[in-house]
Amino acid sequence: GQILLCAREMLCELFHLSDPFRIIFTYNCTDSLNLAIKGLVAPGDHVITTSMEHNAVARPLKKLEKQGLELTLVQCSPEGILDPGDIRKAIRPNTRLIVTTHASNVTGAILPIEEIGNIARDHGIPYLVDAAQTAGILPIDLSALPVDLMAFPGHKG
Repeated sequence: GQILLCAREMLCELFHLSDPFRIIFTYNCTDSLNLAIKGLVAPGDHVITTSMEHNAVARPLKKLEKQGLELTLVQCSPEGILDPGDIRKAIRPNTRLIVTTHASNVTGAILPIEEIGNIARDHGIPYLVDAAQTAGILPIDLSALPVDLMAFPGHKG
């Protein structure tokens, strides 16, 4: 128990969190993303994501779409640039989750998670960020960013 608490406290320091019990450990980043997605949405709900997502996000969403989930894939430019206004335009009354990568594993493009998070907050929609490429590499201040859930692996950064 003490080792886990110490690990949680170190992660709190890294990501500027005050409560170490808001951090959970799973098998890997894919497991964390699946846990969050499947725990937040149901058939008939709407999810917004982007064309830059890793398969850890894209595949479970596509599977859930076959089971009745409504999915909007917001297109990014070929370089991976996202216009946050396109996220706002995609919101529907039944939107229950917005999920994006923080940085593309293909292009390296950094998505504007603060702007996307503000849009999500304005509409009362949870925002999940896949930080597999950025956690421990780029500064991430979760006390300041409008991010509700963030997943990252333990073996990078």
